[in-house]
Amino acid sequence: MVIRARSSKLTHLFKFLLAGLIYLSSAFAVIKTDSISFQFHNTPLKNALKQLIDDHGVSIVFPDDIVNTPISAQCKSCTQEEAVVAVLSTSNLVWKQTGNQFTVFNSVTPFRFAVSGRALDKETGEPIPFANVFIPELMIGDISQNDGSFSILNISTRSCTLHISYIGYETEKVPILFPKGESVFHEIFISPKVLNTETVSIMGTTREFMDRSNSPGQISFSPRHISTLPNLGEVDIFRSLQLLPGIQLGLGGTSGLNIRGGTPDQNLVLLDGMPLYQTDHLFGFVSGMNANAIKDVQVYKGGFPAQYGGRISSVIELTSRNGNSLKPHGSIYGNLMSQGVSGEIPILSRGSWIFNLRSSTTSTFKTELYESIQEYVTGDDNFNLIDESADITKDQGATYSPQFSYLDFTNRFSFMLTPNHRLTLTNTTGLDSIRESRDFFGFSTILGYDSSYTQGSTEWKNNGTTLNVSSKWNHESDTQITLSNYDYSSSYDSKDSADVNNVRMLIGSVNEENTLQDRSLKFHHRYMGFENHKFESGIDETFYDISFSDHKIDGTTSNESSIEQNGFLHSFYIQDLWVPSPRWVIQPGLRVSYFSERVGFYTSPRLSVINKISPNITVESFIGKHYQFVHRLSGYNTTRGTQGMWILSSEDIPNISSLNTHFGLNCDFSDYTITGEFYYRSMDDLVQFKESSIPVTALRNDLGEEESLMNIGSGKTNGIEIILRKRKGPITGWLSYQRNKTQYTFPNLNQGKPFFSDHDKTQEFKSVFMTNIGSWELTANWVFASGHVYTDSENVDVENLQIIISSHKNESRLSSIHHLDVSLSKTWRVSIAKIHTGLSIYNLYDRNNISHKRYNPYKSELTMTDVVMFGITPTIFLQISF
Repeated sequence: MVIRARSSKLTHLFKFLLAGLIYLSSAFAVIKTDSISFQFHNTPLKNALKQLIDDHGVSIVFPDDIVNTPISAQCKSCTQEEAVVAVLSTSNLVWKQTGNQFTVFNSVTPFRFAVSGRALDKETGEPIPFANVFIPELMIGDISQNDGSFSILNISTRSCTLHISYIGYETEKVPILFPKGESVFHEIFISPKVLNTETVSIMGTTREFMDRSNSPGQISFSPRHISTLPNLGEVDIFRSLQLLPGIQLGLGGTSGLNIRGGTPDQNLVLLDGMPLYQTDHLFGFVSGMNANAIKDVQVYKGGFPAQYGGRISSVIELTSRNGNSLKPHGSIYGNLMSQGVSGEIPILSRGSWIFNLRSSTTSTFKTELYESIQEYVTGDDNFNLIDESADITKDQGATYSPQFSYLDFTNRFSFMLTPNHRLTLTNTTGLDSIRESRDFFGFSTILGYDSSYTQGSTEWKNNGTTLNVSSKWNHESDTQITLSNYDYSSSYDSKDSADVNNVRMLIGSVNEENTLQDRSLKFHHRYMGFENHKFESGIDETFYDISFSDHKIDGTTSNESSIEQNGFLHSFYIQDLWVPSPRWVIQPGLRVSYFSERVGFYTSPRLSVINKISPNITVESFIGKHYQFVHRLSGYNTTRGTQGMWILSSEDIPNISSLNTHFGLNCDFSDYTITGEFYYRSMDDLVQFKESSIPVTALRNDLGEEESLMNIGSGKTNGIEIILRKRKGPITGWLSYQRNKTQYTFPNLNQGKPFFSDHDKTQEFKSVFMTNIGSWELTANWVFASGHVYTDSENVDVENLQIIISSHKNESRLSSIHHLDVSLSKTWRVSIAKIHTGLSIYNLYDRNNISHKRYNPYKSELTMTDVVMFGITPTIFLQISF
């Protein structure tokens, strides 16, 4: 009998498992083969390749004639591809993969790799603009764009290390292997420098505020530690910028920026690409931008590239913060001038929303500092001069009750559409409100009534919105589109009443409504496809709408007038950043503008050259033509409603033009840098309004030339700047010296002879010292400056209560000013909150500094008195973040 074994399911299962093990064993073998680890040090290239073949089973074919140079490479748990890349990374060989086989051969053409990415804040995920991205071994690099993106092309090696640095951040070093690194968009996170913790203060780490940038005369400024600088009531960006070389200290401590002899209205101030026209509060004492809302500040005070236009003195480019995209964040803060709140909210891990709200403390209580500022900024007002002229022997007197307040709100929405496309929407709103009540008694000879009363209300409003879309199309090309709308309005209402036959009657009123609207479209394109060249081009389209309305009632007479200006400015620019060698950087540029109100094309050629004489010494120069098509109304003769308003060039008002030149020498050492710069600027068609600067009157074209209400002249400014900066050590800071001369020449002023501008200062010396005492941060600055110019009273005439200077204008100068300011601050961590508080003292030794002279034409004889700046002024501040 033959007994057959029974077929069972178990037998089939056994066969299935056996086949599976055989299959998996081959899979495991592959994994084992791909898990390659080695470390070569000065190993001949051929030996390294053979070791990959013999020890790790990598299939490699290579010719015998390859250069057998020693290599150093390492790999830990690498794939076959990663191992081959590591071994060949320092050679001039190329390879291709066919299946599991790698073929190595000599390259016919030189390597030309590229790398792109974005610099980001490790703590918040915010893009970092104007970060320096550099490959030291090749001496090539890029500056990150406003969205943090960068590209470096023509990399002639298989491996390199990116060095990413920014003011106040640790330098990040990222190794890149090609060709794999070329196909990856690198998001590189860099960490803010940690100055101190709860228990440890790092003495070798300094607070960094500024650095030189890539254009002649350009300064990069970071407001991250701005609260540790001494301040006058408010943590202020613009007043902090005044500590930099080339930027004058403001008149009496105000925040206005006179840069290299220019006036504040000659500065182009941009917020995320949107031009700002109202940049201050409290008559210029406080800057209108909240420091907590700003990430980066770029100041172009030498020569600015062709992509910027419309002003003749400087460019101040503000980049607002994106906000924390990783986790929610908020803070509250306050000082003797204002209080505020901010918040940051992530959006789907792809974006964020940040807001900052600030309002003055005057709406709740008045500090002694506020009252001092109020007295200073209103002292030159005509009504106050009438009050000062009171003669108690004639029972003359006056009372003045003002109420000033301001607020601003800035918010930004940012969203990453794709890794290469980012959208941001920024809005800023500001409001200044002034309520005034004045009573006069015994001034019938000036005001027409023995007892008169004035109630006034002034409001300055601004609101701006800008949309930015940034796109990085590939390694070679990126674009940015900016759409913005900015509105500024100034309104003034006053009602005058008087006692007539013991009855209070309304005798007159004034109503002024003035508005400005700027609508802009900007398209900027950068192309880097040609070796050693970065071409940038773009168009700027700006549409202006300006209106002035003035309605006055005087007794039974009513006068109403208005005027409108509508114009457009079309501009096209192109520039090339040419790097013929690692030692030379040459940037020619051309900007062409067409302005509708003065028909014609205005050509602005520009050229900058940077030469690296040695690793530590750099020489730079710039020359460029600039035009300005808008003018700001200012001076003693403006009304409350027109003060600070803007007006367009027209057939009667010329465009301002200037030719700017700059030459600089920089010596850079490990701990110190020293920079010397010389500048010269000639200006044509400067405009000054005469006794009346009411635009409706000044723009009348039915007046003869001899009755023109404008003076048109020219000017020139020149000077030198020297700065010594200490970057490392227990004490850091800088010393700077500036010598400047600014003169104007107007045929109808000062008998046609040149005279110093009102803001001219011969010299300024500024010093800033920073250190840590334990966990406390100590900062001190001492400044010394020439006094302002003025005209002696014997050369001043009074006609119809107006000041007239016919000769010897600004030939005298006030005594020099100097003051020492100190700040002491500390940061605590309490649970999830971070508390930053401190004390700042302005003018520590209580120096009696004279700001300017005040003329009073309302007295029987003209008087001239000294206006004293602030004495010793302490300020406290507190910020709680969570």
